Amino acid sequence: MDGWAEILALANSERTLAAEGRWDELAASTAERVRIASTLGAPPAGARLALEALAVVQQELLTTLEHARAQTTRDLAGLNTGRSAVAGYTAAQVPRGRNWVSDQA
Repeated sequence: MDGWAEILALANSERTLAAEGRWDELAASTAERVRIASTLGAPPAGARLALEALAVVQQELLTTLEHARAQTTRDLAGLNTGRSAVAGYTAAQVPRGRNWVSDQA
């Protein structure tokens, strides 16, 4: 397998890793793909199809990452809302002092 086909294969596997939410493996694979790509130099004319396919896969990967990021942002916003609600319930459970009322007759 030549280097261009190898980075295409890695990009395809990264797309799968991203779709499955396997972020640590995705980061390692992306680093490897960048390392390999940096050793290739200018692409020959025969690499055109691999590069066109790579551009499509890369766009799909970016779209998956953008959706995952948006979902994470929504999840984090929900956590913040949950904390406010819990804090409200906690305040309601605290017995209040009755300084102005005397229980003694």
